[in-house]
Amino acid sequence: MRDAGQAQRSVVSGTQASSRSGTVAIWDLPLRVWHWALAAFVLVACVTPNTFDRLHRLAGYAVIGLLAFRLIWGMIGSRHSLFARISLKLRAAPRYILGISRGDTGRYLGLNPAGAAMLVAMLALLTVSTVTGVMQVSVRFFGVGWIEQAHSLSSNAIIALIAVHLLGTLWMSVLQRENLARAMLTGRKRVPERAQRSAQPGPSASRPSVAAKIGPETAPVTAEENVSVVPDFPPLRAAPAVAAKPPAPAPMPRSAGVHDKRLGVGR
Repeated sequence: MRDAGQAQRSVVSGTQASSRSGTVAIWDLPLRVWHWALAAFVLVACVTPNTFDRLHRLAGYAVIGLLAFRLIWGMIGSRHSLFARISLKLRAAPRYILGISRGDTGRYLGLNPAGAAMLVAMLALLTVSTVTGVMQVSVRFFGVGWIEQAHSLSSNAIIALIAVHLLGTLWMSVLQRENLARAMLTGRKRVPERAQRSAQPGPSASRPSVAAKIGPETAPVTAEENVSVVPDFPPLRAAPAVAAKPPAPAPMPRSAGVHDKRLGVGR
């Protein structure tokens, strides 16, 4: 992941980062529209059951469409929208949440491990809630007890998860001194101070880096390594050693025949 490292490269290249505001583009427009549209339709669905059934169903169908879009966008969207490294972040989520309890939040430009776990749980619960809701109004499954119970339990769990999401966003905003809700509106987040300092031109800007000279095997650890608790890629495995082939035996000398003696071979 190494989100701070990505921000550092963006600042240096000048393609995504803004030197004046000290921010970098993270969330693309389709993802931001999806986020706030999902929040609106889920809110409508939460306040309309058993009172405005038609509006409740329309909100549920809209959520299904948004879930389908998120699945597609998670495969073809921008870098911070992809599902490619969700599994790595999920494995780091317990340690990250434990660190949050001690006030150690780390620095992520995209989703942090706790946010990735929240995303997966929310998508799963929304899928269960909407699918069982559609089954409830069908002729075949109308009045089936376990479907009604699954829809009710998943909907209540979604409400509880929304509350956790709001509290977590507020808490992280206070700890990291950054308005995360505004970042989801503008799509931009603050660049780490270390990346900003490294982007400033200096006397060594025209000289190649030491890491480039000594190669990747012995390159020193940069500041970005201390930002993310999840590695960018799984550790590379060393290639198995291939046993050297034994040298071929020397050919046995053959006796000189009559033809060889005439040609003068073997003398």
